[in-house]
Amino acid sequence: MRPTIKDVAKKAGVSISTVSLVMNDRPVSLSPETRAAVLEAAKELGYRPNQLAVGLVTKKTNTIGLIIPDNSNIFFAAYTNHLEAAANELGYCLILGNSNGSPEKALHYLHLFADRGVDAIILAQSEFADPEMTKKCLETVRSLRIPVLLIDRLFRTRSIEAVVLDHFEGGYLAARHLIDLGHRRIGCLCGPLGLTSFQERLAGFRQALEECGIPYDPALVAEGDLLVESAAAALPSLLRQKVSAIFAFNDMMAYGVYKELYRLGIKIPEDISLIGFDDLFFSDVLQPPLTTVAQPLDKMARAAMLRLSQILKDESAGECLTQLFHPELKVRGSTSAPGKQFFERPANMK
Repeated sequence: MRPTIKDVAKKAGVSISTVSLVMNDRPVSLSPETRAAVLEAAKELGYRPNQLAVGLVTKKTNTIGLIIPDNSNIFFAAYTNHLEAAANELGYCLILGNSNGSPEKALHYLHLFADRGVDAIILAQSEFADPEMTKKCLETVRSLRIPVLLIDRLFRTRSIEAVVLDHFEGGYLAARHLIDLGHRRIGCLCGPLGLTSFQERLAGFRQALEECGIPYDPALVAEGDLLVESAAAALPSLLRQKVSAIFAFNDMMAYGVYKELYRLGIKIPEDISLIGFDDLFFSDVLQPPLTTVAQPLDKMARAAMLRLSQILKDESAGECLTQLFHPELKVRGSTSAPGKQFFERPANMK
């Protein structure tokens, strides 16, 4: 059986309250000998305080709930790692809930985490294709009696804490880079355009085109689902439009473009330039390495945890904050000036 506080008290020859004071490092007057005896007894018995019991007394569990939409997506795996590292550094434990993109599951985890006594929740998807579910999600967040902070796929609202990327700037940077290289027919492999973040990336892309006098052509835009496999379905329509470059709205879909272009015998960047979004680990080890728009996940994760820590310590005077972070263009080998243009549909293209 797991040793109890009573076992430690008996072995150390002190009261249960004394053990509690020592194990919780309370600032009370106890002799060094008494403290040493309690700590030695706890060590010999392998005693660890019951955090549920401690939480009942302190009203804090030092636990943060994180809800993400897809734990198989490398982006969310990377973001989770940064959030966990930042949480641990500040003395918090992170527990994960994967909604698989389901608004019902996201709502379930919001209630479940609150019922299990987490101190706060980080929600990585508060916006859904169905506006009614987005509304219901935000109503649920506001009804909880614990702090909630929004990240990534979120509906912009000033009434809830949020850490966000400037997606408009990211889309602009990608388009401007390709335009400056000399590309004029640029294909877009978008994420779901029912979500605000992808609408903003497309708006930034269009702004760059407009500034350079390039007409926006909807025929050069294909919508994907952010997964590698969606590139194979969307790519043929872009190739038929004789694009010389493609902007994929995340690195995962860009990986799918690599795979499909290789199958078709089309070279990157000699035939088609390619740029992604996120700067995941694999993007720098591909051949050629992927030019991409980097999200500062480490800085965003730390900002999210620091903000929650401030709120939980009652240091959050003022309004709810929306912390905006800027993306960075990482130029690598997958983009170059237009060379041999790919205009003919290859015989093996489906």
